[in-house]
Amino acid sequence: MKYLNIIAEGSTEENFVNEVLVGHFAALGIYVSVRKITTGWDKQSNKPAKGGLRQYSKFRDDVTRWIHSDNGRPDTWYTSFIDLYAFPTGKDSPYQADIQDIRDPYSKIATLEAAISQDINHHRFIPYVQLHEFEAFLLVDPDRLSGLYPDGITGINKLKADIGNTNPEEINGSPQTAPSKRIICHLPQYTNQKAQVGPLIAEDIGMTALRAKCPHFDDWIGRLMAGQQEQRQGGNINPVP
Repeated sequence: MKYLNIIAEGSTEENFVNEVLVGHFAALGIYVSVRKITTGWDKQSNKPAKGGLRQYSKFRDDVTRWIHSDNGRPDTWYTSFIDLYAFPTGKDSPYQADIQDIRDPYSKIATLEAAISQDINHHRFIPYVQLHEFEAFLLVDPDRLSGLYPDGITGINKLKADIGNTNPEEINGSPQTAPSKRIICHLPQYTNQKAQVGPLIAEDIGMTALRAKCPHFDDWIGRLMAGQQEQRQGGNINPVP
């Protein structure tokens, strides 16, 4: 058995991992664990607060802490599942102006992931930053939303007209037009149901369609699978091309 540990931005990503990726990788003999980013301390419940990427340092600390706790276990790989949308831009973050100003989204995300990889500096850590946020997956096939929103057909049709034939990963990071904002504009009830509804719709769409329509996501899954294969063969893999 091989192991893949994923640091997820929040509950939506965590649920997607548990409901979709766990089964996908289990079929390949890979055991997946997922944790949300620790953001601080919840005084009311007296336990760590988790979820959200407000400070890059919190994410980095979680990744490195998990790596160190495994004491160099050779059968374990690590990755992230965080959004480019609202990615921290503070002084401790690699997402500075030189990367922010890159116009092509795929060049931008590759450059950011390379910077994260360099910062974490572990040969079995493969960073993944979602273009531009989780809801890009739902825009692969918006009709699937009707399964949970049967009264929302009018809104779904307007959503489809809104996005046209645009590549879901290229639907942008604007606070007004990011993937989740477009869905909420036409299906306002999604606002408080993201963590539950989003992963269910993505699961319904399925890995085959998600990988076919989301090249960056497809590349990530391929790199994770290649990394595990290289490990079985006793080789090494460069996490970021």
